[in-house]
Amino acid sequence: MTTAVKELDPGLIGRQLPGDTTTISRHQSAITDHALHAAADRDSGESAHSIWFLVIALRGMGISVDELCALADKRDTDTLLFGTCGIDQIQPLAVGHTYRTTASIDSIDRRTTRDGSILDSLTVTVTLFDTAAPTDPVGAVTSVYLFKRGQN
Repeated sequence: MTTAVKELDPGLIGRQLPGDTTTISRHQSAITDHALHAAADRDSGESAHSIWFLVIALRGMGISVDELCALADKRDTDTLLFGTCGIDQIQPLAVGHTYRTTASIDSIDRRTTRDGSILDSLTVTVTLFDTAAPTDPVGAVTSVYLFKRGQN
């Protein structure tokens, strides 16, 4: 039998997260390229691999994953899952550049799975700006974090 699970706070929608700044160092970029077998790419060294959009989005929320879980009232019996992720790349990321991020919670949702479990979701969008040209975004990452609610 499933016990009632507290609904996500509707006040989370539109909530601005602190954001952050991240610099893609030449050293970290080289390690990433090596790990992804991308070192042979002709742009390697000047342009950062696009995986950096995800790295900066995770760092750039300005809160930890644990803090995000607290916003969603995650309990010990709940499971955090990574839902979907969309990357809108407007400009390539450059090695050596520093990126400022803004982040917000766009939506919340609740549904019931086929097995009767409750699945809550938080959609977070992180927008990236190059501090060398800070007015126009270089891209955005929209991630859906899923919380499969366990039984008490």
